Amino acid sequence: MPSMSIKPSSLCVLRLTALGDCINAFGMICAVKNKDPSLRVLWIIDKRFAPLFRTEQGSDLVPMLPVDFSRGTFNALRSLHQSLKGQNFDALLNLQTSLKASLCSLNIKAKNKFGYDKERSREGQCFFINRKVPSPANPHVLAGFMAFAREAGFGDLNPRWDFRLSAKELHPYEDMGNKEKLFVITPSSAKAQKNWTAQGYAAVADHASQRGFFVVLAGSKSPLELQLCSEVSSLCKTKVLNLCGKTSLRSLAALIQSAALVLSPDSAAMHLASALGTPVIGLFAVHNPKRVGSWRYPDLWVSVYRDLAKKEYGSRRHIPWRYRVRDPLAMTHISIDMVKDAFDLAVEHYLPDEASE
Repeated sequence: MPSMSIKPSSLCVLRLTALGDCINAFGMICAVKNKDPSLRVLWIIDKRFAPLFRTEQGSDLVPMLPVDFSRGTFNALRSLHQSLKGQNFDALLNLQTSLKASLCSLNIKAKNKFGYDKERSREGQCFFINRKVPSPANPHVLAGFMAFAREAGFGDLNPRWDFRLSAKELHPYEDMGNKEKLFVITPSSAKAQKNWTAQGYAAVADHASQRGFFVVLAGSKSPLELQLCSEVSSLCKTKVLNLCGKTSLRSLAALIQSAALVLSPDSAAMHLASALGTPVIGLFAVHNPKRVGSWRYPDLWVSVYRDLAKKEYGSRRHIPWRYRVRDPLAMTHISIDMVKDAFDLAVEHYLPDEASE
């Protein structure tokens, strides 16, 4: 079915999780709103992640309808149904293939319900939509999101992000390093398999410190992240500031925007750095960085994914778009020297003043 010839005047975007995907979805939504400021937009998102997309004063950056799944899916769906009563949209962009998202979509009244084509669809999403979005040549998840915007009639757009971080939010981190450049390490992903080693992070932290950077560790209050940051801090030979568990989503964004450089595995923090325009070194072994890596800074990807995936799946076979490396120790194949080289490359390309000192 051809793309819509007339842009919709009202749009519902459904992307509940995960946080990194929500950050990328926000990039698509901002691009669409910039294209058509009069467009009525509603973003349906998991309640846990909505605070990132609100200003310091609590105003939505784009209109959101947060869904609370803490009391079970049935209660969340019932609440969503009540909240959407009387609302109609020209188009629904269902950016999430999960059955939970599809059940949410049943409560959304829209003439055109866009979903993924056969290549990217799963969990029966095809039964909940009436328009399929052709998968773009670019395998990146965000490229797929932008394809939804194109298919809905907005043309070819580039993603854009505006978190509207205030001076008050940024102030605590402006001179944190006592005039040294900040190097922020967010060492943990939501899944332990995607985390690099504490020894590796500590070695790179020491390398950055020797090159004149002030090193800050950051992360959420989850036990996994708190433990990893504590281990990294204890292994560092130089002083680092451990802020793990001490930042909200918005203050983490402010910290990352204030940083000169970020190091992260495949995580929301990596996508946040990319969205904010802060160079980020991304570490990959479990998932294909061409699909889930930082939208910006692909030159700073450190990846062993391709070799591991070929070894597991078969070197002569086409590796599926979603293929995940099974090896629980996959990230240990990334060497410390590989990451140090990426750090030096980042300094040379994006921080030339520091490279020349």
